[in-house]
Amino acid sequence: MATSFQTPRVVSLAKRPLPQTEFVDASGDVWVATGHTAGGELLLECPEPRDPADAGDGESFPWTLHKVQAAFGPLLARSAVSAA
Repeated sequence: MATSFQTPRVVSLAKRPLPQTEFVDASGDVWVATGHTAGGELLLECPEPRDPADAGDGESFPWTLHKVQAAFGPLLARSAVSAA
């Protein structure tokens, strides 16, 4: 017979998603994760560049974390701010 201190207790977590990581480049643009490449590398997108000319038209270039770091680094990782 199990005593109360031996019985595992399940504690539910808040039903909110965990904060995601976003990356801020050297010019202050914020990059967010959009998925992974077939090889597992993180894909990033800059949905609101500070310079509107950087937004472009059409399909986004497949920016990987390493490509963003090389072109726009250094990058600072931070927890994304939720609008909830």
